[in-house]
Amino acid sequence: MARRRVKAVDPWKVKQWFTITSPKIFGEKEIGVTAASDPELLVGRTVEVLGSEITGSLSHLQYLLRFQITQVVGSTARTEFVGYELERSFMKRLTRRHSSKVEVVFDVETRDKKKLHVKAITWTAVRVSRSKKTDIRKKMVEIITEEAKKRDKDDLMKEFFAGDLAKRIASEVKKIAPVRRVEIAKVRYLKEETEKIPSSS
Repeated sequence: MARRRVKAVDPWKVKQWFTITSPKIFGEKEIGVTAASDPELLVGRTVEVLGSEITGSLSHLQYLLRFQITQVVGSTARTEFVGYELERSFMKRLTRRHSSKVEVVFDVETRDKKKLHVKAITWTAVRVSRSKKTDIRKKMVEIITEEAKKRDKDDLMKEFFAGDLAKRIASEVKKIAPVRRVEIAKVRYLKEETEKIPSSS
């Protein structure tokens, strides 16, 4: 008796396409498309997007934004903003001889009790002493911590990305040493274990 041949099924034919959108703080814009056989498999996936694609401004070209899919409604995959970082090549160009790069890395808690891992950097116009570097770090931590107490997680992260807080830090640090530039170079949302979204396999 001849064996019956089983027709292979193209896996792409059983998959559905989903539009990935940014959260409300970024206007719920389309930031990508993806396919999955089960929408639940999308929850937890991280999507990386250049900042310029979100804002349309070339001044945000050096920012890499990260969004995590939290919910799928129909054919739309909704996300939340979970962090960003500056491109290393961009930061390298900012570091010059006869000047100082002063950075601080710490965790901060927002008004809605969310924790963010933050890296802030000040590039000075001249080389500064160790004591001034310490004063600059303290000032960066002080201002960011103060602002975090007044803002929810999403609002604070958007302000970091927009550069408004960096400008405020620069104006204060200028009282310590000449400043060439200040950047909130990296931000990452630290989810509690109870909040974590299971990653798809």
